[in-house]
Amino acid sequence: MQELLKSLIDIQQRLNVPKNQYNQFGKFKYRSLEDIQAALKPLLAEHNCGIRFDDNVVEHCGRTFLKTTLTFFNDKGETLSTTSEAEHAIEKSGMDSAQISGAASSYARKYSMNALFLIDDSPEIDSDQYSQGRTTRKATTSTTKAVTRQAAPVDKNTAIKNAINASKDVNALLSLYMEHQQEVESNPEIKAMFTLRRQALQNQK
Repeated sequence: MQELLKSLIDIQQRLNVPKNQYNQFGKFKYRSLEDIQAALKPLLAEHNCGIRFDDNVVEHCGRTFLKTTLTFFNDKGETLSTTSEAEHAIEKSGMDSAQISGAASSYARKYSMNALFLIDDSPEIDSDQYSQGRTTRKATTSTTKAVTRQAAPVDKNTAIKNAINASKDVNALLSLYMEHQQEVESNPEIKAMFTLRRQALQNQK
C-alpha cells in the first residue's frame, strides 16, 4: 500500500487540468470528465497505475441515485477506492433513459475523480462578481440551500423554480445553478427562468 500511496501523492501534486470548457448560461469555465481523464493517463502510465469505475443504482428515501466507485490500483495489486453519487431521475425533458443514465454516471464519475485526485471544481465567476468576495459567496450559498430545503416537500423542479424566484442577487442565483446544474441543463423551462431572473437581477444594479 505504501507504494500506491506514493504514486497517488505524486499524481495529486502534478495533475493539472485546465478549465477549457465554457458554460454560456452560468458564465463560468469548467473541466469535463474527458478533460480529467486525458490529463491523468500519462501520469498513470508513468506510475504503472490505472483506474476503473463501477456503477450501481442505490435508493435513498425513495429517490434513486447512481453510485460510482472509483478504484485506483497499481501493478502490485494495491488498491484505493472512493465513491460519489448523482441522482438518477426517472425522466428528464428532452432525454431518453440512456441519456439520463449517462449524465448521472458522468457526473458521479467526475466528482469521484475530483475527490481522489484533489481537483478543485469550483466555478470561475466573472471578475466583477468574484470581487464581492468569498464571504458573500458563502453567505449566498447558505441562503440558497436554506431555500431549497424549505421547498423539499414539493416536486424538485418546483422547488428549484421557487428558489430561482427567491434569489436576491446574481451570486445566489449562480450558486443555485451550480447546485442543480443537471436539472437546469435538461429542462428548457427552468433554464429559461434562470436566464430571465439573471437579467432581472442585473437590471436592478
